[in-house]
Amino acid sequence: MVVATVLLASRLSIGQAQAPSATGQPAPQIANNPSQTDNGAGEIPTFYSHARQVLVTVGVWKNAAPSAAWVPKDILKRIPMAAEDLATPPVARGLSAKDFHIFDNGAEQKINYLEESDFPWRDVNRQWFFFPRLRGTWGVFFLDPLSIAAPTATYIIGYTPSLTQSDNCHKIRVVSARNDVVLNRDRYCNAEEGETAIPEGKKLAAKMENFAESASPGSIKVSSQPFVFWSSRVLSLMGDKPVGSSSASGSAAANYAYVVVVHDSQAPATVQIATEYDLGRTLWDYPCPSNAAIYIFGVVYNKAREVVTQFGDRYPCLSKSQNNYYRINTGYELEGEPGRQWVTIPSRFNTQVQLRPGDYDVRVVVSDGHKFGQTRIPLRVGPFDRGALTISDLALNGTLRDASWLLRDAGVVSPAPLLPSPLVSKHAQFIPVPDARLSKNSSLPLYFEIYEPLLADRSAEVYLRMKISDLKDGTVVINAGPTNAAEGVTPGNVVIPIALNVDTERLPSGSYKIEVQGSDSAGRTTEWRMAKFEIQ
Repeated sequence: MVVATVLLASRLSIGQAQAPSATGQPAPQIANNPSQTDNGAGEIPTFYSHARQVLVTVGVWKNAAPSAAWVPKDILKRIPMAAEDLATPPVARGLSAKDFHIFDNGAEQKINYLEESDFPWRDVNRQWFFFPRLRGTWGVFFLDPLSIAAPTATYIIGYTPSLTQSDNCHKIRVVSARNDVVLNRDRYCNAEEGETAIPEGKKLAAKMENFAESASPGSIKVSSQPFVFWSSRVLSLMGDKPVGSSSASGSAAANYAYVVVVHDSQAPATVQIATEYDLGRTLWDYPCPSNAAIYIFGVVYNKAREVVTQFGDRYPCLSKSQNNYYRINTGYELEGEPGRQWVTIPSRFNTQVQLRPGDYDVRVVVSDGHKFGQTRIPLRVGPFDRGALTISDLALNGTLRDASWLLRDAGVVSPAPLLPSPLVSKHAQFIPVPDARLSKNSSLPLYFEIYEPLLADRSAEVYLRMKISDLKDGTVVINAGPTNAAEGVTPGNVVIPIALNVDTERLPSGSYKIEVQGSDSAGRTTEWRMAKFEIQ
């Protein structure tokens, strides 16, 4: 069954990161424009939208005495200390734009967007949190001993700073009458700060670059997987919204739109790189040890052993004050160790790079500042024929979550783009992982895209076929289709994003391959796209 796609967003660059361009209006719909920098001199074409919309997410509590009345009674009975540790002030729900004042570098701004989204901090799978940053998104598997989430009143506030505010970095302040307001961030910058991909300094960056050149796998277990797509997404504020009212979770789709753009044939592919790693431990002591952080460094070589591109980021252990807004995974105790507190260490990092067709060697290095580990992955980016029916790579076994989270994610980094560009089909976001191993009796999450040029100016029926074969003897164990892909079609958009939960629950343990092919009513077919997975 095709899992649900949401149309959502706020200024997102396509391709290389761009500083926001000056325009006082919400970003318009983006057409499939030709390359804007294709000058024939070998420069990589870049696609981007023009907007300066800033989104900020705030939690609002009434200025009143904290209470643990919201905590389930069985929790209080089992863990009496929870009454004190989990007490929170009452949340301030139902506020409107007139209840807020937002300041950018001290100047009050006109609020042009307000959305109340009162949903738990946990994702729908109740296990993963995702933290977007300028260079990628980190995933934290949260050990939640109480399995509960505090009530929240979360507001997403949008504004467009004036053209006179041209400073690189901006301070944000939000005031709401007599309420207590906690921001998810108190500043943003129009350009990245720091000259190196690893902000801790050139010394560690040099060590990681040298380690990437070595043949050593290191002591940290690392796995990565690249996925090639020929589309990008622009998160754009669309039209006007009655600012004076708040609304429930999920309604943001009516006010924001994801504009999905197929690359020009001269442009590079968008290659998403999913990385997981095992440090041998999952927790930091709390309060955070000095300089405790996780570092990622990636480098892509071509066949001539030349560096084509690099990426990197740092995730620090967050102090109580830094993590106050999220009110999660900070300073909890483990059973049997009273008085000792811990913070969960992230174990995933997802980002993207732009690559032309060709053969590459991708290397990803992970470090905690002391130990190192790396993985190497060969990658082939095939050519893209914009006039042909085409299919993307298959991404298997990722995390599916409700796409309404994306608006909050955009509020963490805007006006910069979300990295990697979100993979969305209907109301579901798919977050790729490198591990294609399933536990027995579980389904197989799957994401891919079909590119149908006929949809640009007329309707066309698009179908997909899927088969799964046992690698041991080649037996086809699932053979489905052709299935109409109409549910994933947006009129005028040549990209059909498809997220599926494939029923593999009855398959025995073993190694398998899944193959997917697209076809259309004009009699054209794509190649069969294949990926392998295991059931353990």
